[in-house]
Amino acid sequence: MAKYKCPTLGDCDKANAGEVFERSPGEDLKCPACATQLEPVISAPTGAGGNKMVPVAIGAVVLALLAGGGYFFTKKAPEAPMVAVEPTPATASVAAAPATTGIAPSDEETRALRQQGQDGLAGGDAQRAADASSRAAVNELLKLAIANMAQGKLDEAGKDLAQARERGPKEPLVYYNTAILRLKQGRTDDAFNEFEASFMAGFKHFDKLAQDRDLDELRKTPRFDELVKQYDTASR
Repeated sequence: MAKYKCPTLGDCDKANAGEVFERSPGEDLKCPACATQLEPVISAPTGAGGNKMVPVAIGAVVLALLAGGGYFFTKKAPEAPMVAVEPTPATASVAAAPATTGIAPSDEETRALRQQGQDGLAGGDAQRAADASSRAAVNELLKLAIANMAQGKLDEAGKDLAQARERGPKEPLVYYNTAILRLKQGRTDDAFNEFEASFMAGFKHFDKLAQDRDLDELRKTPRFDELVKQYDTASR
């Protein structure tokens, strides 16, 4: 039997709990709690046997795309609230700079991934479609995590980032935004480990570090400065 999950994170108890449903071919693929189209659970390849879940997932992925793409293809994460800062003579230059929390993937990148998923299905490449769909889902989870961090909802952000890491264990922004969460939690050493993991995974947004206010204190430390210089090839 194929395994499925409800994708409506934040709006469905079943999705929030990570509950897995088993369905036979022909059975209803809607969540019993919120009636949303269930999303296939695609296992990683195992040895010579390969990915045993892909053949079962093909039909479900096709249905999801034809029906409108599911939760991650239609529902956007809430925008982070704008926080007004009253500039003073001592802080006017700082307040004028854009204050952000974390780094979110661009909307253009997410749209491109969705298109890759559709092109993969059109070309009969189910694995490509599944990979692109999963990466698009990671991007949406990152946006949701950043919005939750900006609102002080650190526990919720942690859950979002944990799911993003499960889906995209090689995505640099997953580690970077986890590092920001660790800073907010006062776990500085863990944050450094996450930053280094992000840089090793191919982090390319060094030009945006100055805009992230969560790094204000960290930027003053030799440890962080050395870490950035080690991986920021553009600054050499």
